[in-house]
Amino acid sequence: MRPAEHRRRGRKAQPTAGPRALALGWLARRPLAEAEIRGRLAAKGFDDAEVERTVDALLAERLLDDEALALDFVVLRSARLRLGKARLMRELEQRGVDRGVAERAYQKAVDGGDLDPDRLLREAVTARLKREREPTAAGTRRVYNALLRAGFPAAELYAELKRQRDGYHDESP
Repeated sequence: MRPAEHRRRGRKAQPTAGPRALALGWLARRPLAEAEIRGRLAAKGFDDAEVERTVDALLAERLLDDEALALDFVVLRSARLRLGKARLMRELEQRGVDRGVAERAYQKAVDGGDLDPDRLLREAVTARLKREREPTAAGTRRVYNALLRAGFPAAELYAELKRQRDGYHDESP
């Protein structure tokens, strides 16, 4: 936009922020992975040396921490959206978090008691089965496929779904 266009709209031209100021602004809005910060800074046109200096400084000050981001992500997304391990790992990898870091965060959440995969699977199956009006074979397949996409392991999902469906049939007159 040209300066004259800024005046017409009643706004002053914004001074160009440095890479650190931009990164801190982004981090103030939401946690980001190291790769996301690198990508955003590169997209803004900063050279590799500036990006590297900025990221190194943020890492040294612990303002950028993929391990903490992954742990919070795993705990919050599994609880709120009932997502399984495979889906959580896939989403973290898409955000640029190293697979090893994501795996350690998941295990830390399980070991720390913040995440119980068995309970999570039970609750996810129960919630999905409640959405089905009639417990038909097609409805069971829909539940299975939805939860498979949500990242739950196939064998455990099948066993839990069968257990809950059989329990439902035992309670019917």
